[in-house]
Amino acid sequence: MIETCPHCQEPLNLTDSQKAKIQTALEKLPPGNLLKLGCPQCQKPFELRPDGILQGRQAKKIAPGAPTGTRKVAIAPPPPPDLGWLSSGQVQEKEVIEDSLMALILVNKGSEMTTVREAYEDEGFLPVFAESADDALDRMQFTPFAAVVLHSRFDGDSLSGNKLHNFMQTMAMSRRRNMHYTLIGPEFQTLYDLQALSNSANLVVNDEELKHMRLILKKSLHESQKLFGPLAEALVNRGRIPSSIWLDIKAKTEQKMKSAVLKDLLEVTS
Repeated sequence: MIETCPHCQEPLNLTDSQKAKIQTALEKLPPGNLLKLGCPQCQKPFELRPDGILQGRQAKKIAPGAPTGTRKVAIAPPPPPDLGWLSSGQVQEKEVIEDSLMALILVNKGSEMTTVREAYEDEGFLPVFAESADDALDRMQFTPFAAVVLHSRFDGDSLSGNKLHNFMQTMAMSRRRNMHYTLIGPEFQTLYDLQALSNSANLVVNDEELKHMRLILKKSLHESQKLFGPLAEALVNRGRIPSSIWLDIKAKTEQKMKSAVLKDLLEVTS
């Protein structure tokens, strides 16, 4: 089982339960497929073969009859692609998920969860729901979520004792800067940046204003993109980071604007 990231060489610090989940996923891999994981430190992806070996690593063997001291590397050809999806004519769900900005939502079930889900879907996010703070931490270990939403009364009576919130407050800035963190609860004043900053969040929303969540989220994402977008673009151009949600959000916004302009032109000419 892999213990360190092949990119940044930092330890993955896998728990026994996480190792067991990875082993189960490897055993269920279809022939020719790879298990894609992500480093929680540098966020760069890597892939494991069904035998648990890092994709791309090759074993060195001494060729039979070769002179002493002469070694040859046995390079295995890559496996053929899995064409099982051709029979259904559908793209694998995994490919769709990997191309989407994912939002991890920790809100109690009910109308509030529905309102939050719809707001993030409108902004192009794929909502993912956690059953508990521990479940959320387990998911964040290998999934690069672009947004995290936490209600202060989820999985506890206060924000101070919430494991996920404590994790977000101590997260390395290289990762935290590439994520939009929203806190919801009766103690917050909606769009109060000072209160958000004091809680290591990008946005705070009071329960009473949840009915306006779509507009609130749109405004917060726009302001955060203006703040972090130029820095993210510079880091990507210099090869310091592979990608950024702020550049993705900017691209989606520009595409929406172009589509709206095109729609108006078509209506005028029709």
